[in-house]
Parts: sequence; structure tokens; C-alpha cells
Amino acid sequence: MSAEPAWAPRPPRADVYGRARPSLGDPTPLACTVALTAVEVVHGGDGIDTLLRWITPEVRDRLARQHSLSRRAGRRGSVDARILRARTCRVAAGAAEVAAVASIGDRSHAIAIRLEDLAGRWVITVLDIG
Repeated sequence: MSAEPAWAPRPPRADVYGRARPSLGDPTPLACTVALTAVEVVHGGDGIDTLLRWITPEVRDRLARQHSLSRRAGRRGSVDARILRARTCRVAAGAAEVAAVASIGDRSHAIAIRLEDLAGRWVITVLDIG
């Protein structure tokens, strides 16, 4: 494992047409924004539609199922959520993993996110909320 930070510049890579493509930047801000919205969705809040560009259909289905269960349990997501801390680690040239801690109300949640470079942008392929 490399000791360089997640935002360290990488050499440009070629795309499917052989053109040079710059590597993506630091995925931490995107991961924190998605994690915050996902925690609110899991607690019954709205906002899953704002995530559609950044998550895979599998992640969307899982969040929608958890949102539905929360709504049936009577939660409406009105509690203020925030991200307490996040740590990013590049695991490959086109992949990064983020571990975050979110607080909503009086509860804390551990969040694990895997982001992959798909078509020149970060896309979340795994999102686990504990």
C-alpha cells in the first residue's frame, strides 16, 4: 500500500479512444455529501433523487428499501445530520474507499463507501451504513 495521500496527482491515463485523460481529483467531498444524504434517506428523509447521478442502480435500490422501511416505522427524517469525520484511501488507480462517521440525532453511524472511476467521474458502487 502506498503512503501517498488520496489527492496526490497521478499521471494522465488513456481513455477508450487512446486520448490522454487526467486522473480524477480527491473524492472525499463527494463521498461526504453522498454519505450525509444517504444517512438522512435511511432515517426517512427525502433526497434519494439527488443521488442518482453518483450512485449505481444497486446502491439506489438498497437505499430505497431502507427508506421505505423507515417510513413504515414512522420516521420522517426531520433530525439534523452531519458528518463528524472521513478518511479516504486510494486502493487502485481508478478506485478509492472512504470511511466516515455520521451523527444524526443522538445516534452515530459508521459509513463505508467505495468509489470507482466510471467514464471519467467518481461513481459510488458500494455504500454501507452501520
